Amino acid sequence: MSKIVELECLCGTVKGNIRVVPGSFFHVHCLCCDCQQFASYLKNSDNILDEHGGSELFQTYPEFMKITEGQDKIGGVQLKDKGIYRWHTKCCNMPLANTMSSAKIPFIGVSVKLMKFASEQEKLEILGPVTMKAFGKHSIGEMPKDAYSKFPMSFMPKIIGFMLKGLFRKSSSPSPFFNGNETVAKVKVLSKGEID
Repeated sequence: MSKIVELECLCGTVKGNIRVVPGSFFHVHCLCCDCQQFASYLKNSDNILDEHGGSELFQTYPEFMKITEGQDKIGGVQLKDKGIYRWHTKCCNMPLANTMSSAKIPFIGVSVKLMKFASEQEKLEILGPVTMKAFGKHSIGEMPKDAYSKFPMSFMPKIIGFMLKGLFRKSSSPSPFFNGNETVAKVKVLSKGEID
C-alpha cells in the first residue's frame, strides 16, 4: 500500500509531498564525488552529507513527487555540460532531487533529508533499509564496510527493469521540475571554479 510523505526544506519555504509506492523505488546511499561537490557548491555540507560524505536518496518516478509551495525558490545546476540536473532550494540551499536532463526519462532521486518522518523507526517502516551504498571509494575517511567501492553491476537489472516499467507507464510526467519539455527554472552549468 502506498503512503504519502510530506516534504519540507530546512527553512520551511519549499514544501511538497511524495508518494512511496512499494516496488517503485530504491532507498540508496550515494558516496560519489559529484554529490559531495554539489553539497559543497550549496555551502551546506553539514546539513546534507553524513560523516562519510554520503547522501541518502529516495529514487522513484517523477509523477510521485509534488511541490506545493515555494516553486519560485527552485534552482537547478549541472556540475558539467550534459550531466544530470541537480535541483535545489534557493532559500536555504537544500538539495531537492536529481533528474536526467530529459523530461522523458522516468527517474528522480529525492534527498531523504526533505522527507518528514516522526522518527527513524517510521522512516525505516516506510522506506525500508538502504538497499545499496555505492561509490565508497570517494568516502571521507574510512569507507563504510557495507559500501561498494563503485556502482555494483549486479544492481543494473533492477535499474533497467525500473526504467522500463516507468517508460511503459509514462511515469515521467507530471514532474515538479519540467513543464512539458521545458525546465521550471533555468539550469546553470557550473564552472570549474564554482565546484572546487
